[in-house]
Amino acid sequence: MEIMLASLADAVSAPRSLQAEVGTSLSRALWLSGLLPVQAMCSGLGRCGRCRVRFCDAADCPPFLPEEEEILGSEAVEKGWRLACRRQVPDVPSLRLEVPVPFASAPPSPAPGKSSRAVAAALGVDLGTTSVYYRAVRQEDGSLLAEGHFLNPQAGAGADIMSRLAAARQAGMAEKLACLAREAVRRGLAATFAAGGRVDALCVAGNTAMTDILLGRSVEGLCAAPYRLDYGGHDTARLPDMPPMYIPPLMAPFVGGDVSAGLAALMAAGTPRPLVLADLGTNGEFALLDGEDRLYLVSVPLGPALEGIGPECGLQAAPESITEFRLSPQGLVGSSSLARTPAAHFEGISATGYLSLLSLLRQTGLMDAEGHFTPQAVSMPLARRLAAGLTRRHGHPCLQLPYGLRLTAQDVEELLKVKAAFSLALHSLLEAASLRPADLACLCLAGALGEHVPVGHLERLGFVPQGLGARIRAVGNASLDGAVLLARCPEQREALARCCAGAHVIPLAEAPDFHQQYVRHMRFGVE
Repeated sequence: MEIMLASLADAVSAPRSLQAEVGTSLSRALWLSGLLPVQAMCSGLGRCGRCRVRFCDAADCPPFLPEEEEILGSEAVEKGWRLACRRQVPDVPSLRLEVPVPFASAPPSPAPGKSSRAVAAALGVDLGTTSVYYRAVRQEDGSLLAEGHFLNPQAGAGADIMSRLAAARQAGMAEKLACLAREAVRRGLAATFAAGGRVDALCVAGNTAMTDILLGRSVEGLCAAPYRLDYGGHDTARLPDMPPMYIPPLMAPFVGGDVSAGLAALMAAGTPRPLVLADLGTNGEFALLDGEDRLYLVSVPLGPALEGIGPECGLQAAPESITEFRLSPQGLVGSSSLARTPAAHFEGISATGYLSLLSLLRQTGLMDAEGHFTPQAVSMPLARRLAAGLTRRHGHPCLQLPYGLRLTAQDVEELLKVKAAFSLALHSLLEAASLRPADLACLCLAGALGEHVPVGHLERLGFVPQGLGARIRAVGNASLDGAVLLARCPEQREALARCCAGAHVIPLAEAPDFHQQYVRHMRFGVE
């Protein structure tokens, strides 16, 4: 059927149309069409409200659901606004919808052919489930030519790995997702060309799911237990209109080239060992490398909460999102480490902001180790002032925050699950390597978590054992660093492949006491 779209944010744009199959997810049909800008949404949980659309014709507008009224408000649902993630494409001849966002701009054109005047360049791409990062450097001296990042255009198929894999198994979707992934790589190529570079060497580092989808390979081995790895990487792939593409080693069903590339960067930098690299996204991948090149691996599903997606007021780290809370005499104050000037208003809370908030609630006694609000236990005047913001939402406690934001009991539960998975994975990794926390030379946190969360918060919440915080090292986007290194210095590839080939993979979820161990870690501040 045909869907006609009008943009409320861009009244001068003509309506756009797309074809969608009856019965499919309306949200997926809209956000994979390429007509709307990619957004960080809540993966179909019906909590963020960013997929809202207005049914223009009353006859086509379905009755509103209670959660739609709760998220969008009574006035909005009466006017025909609904959550697209809660709706399927209806069986009608045509459908007219309004969206509150402008239509997406066209992606950059693919890089033209080689130019004799262009500078030889090496391009690294970190193809993440949520975001894509690229960096191009001059082949001669490694100096920067171009870099940037953007949300993965596949996001309309779901925020986590398993959602993407499920989508890739559907008829026609694997090719669509592959095209979107290749478009993302071409954006890096186009940016390099615009900066005067000619990409002679390309490395794309991604998890196993993103890599298989990019290359058009079957994802069946990753979709159901017992999981299997059908493609091991350490390979040069050739795709249309692209330079030869090096794929770093893929080591286990859910430990991919993003982790091996990160290890390559740490090894090249001479990072002290034993080290643990924690690559945290919708999936948590942990690698322990000791002084004898012994490598231990474990992966755990974390969900999109550490990407700022899922919690009701969650937002990816940006100038308009709170990346840290602190206590002042007036109560909670939020700030963004990415904003150039103090913000008068914030639109949401990043993952690091949530962790700092939970740490402060534990510090003041307003939250217990199980994640329950405990207003009756607080004694400090400041804590009592915070407790005055407790209300109820959907029958559960909810803490009202500054800037019109809130922390719900569901948010706390999601973040507590992340903590349990993180601390259990780290504990199991150390146990497999017969190491104590004190034996680690450093714990390398990749991404925003290490950069924006004070280590005291991670210790207080129990993500890491007491005393290990002093050895936490923020390594930024180690995957991208490694991808650039492996593109520019191919001699690094063989040593990395030998190290990865002998990796010991810990099948954490297959342990007979996995669930009991997981529940034991479902407490803040307890290892």
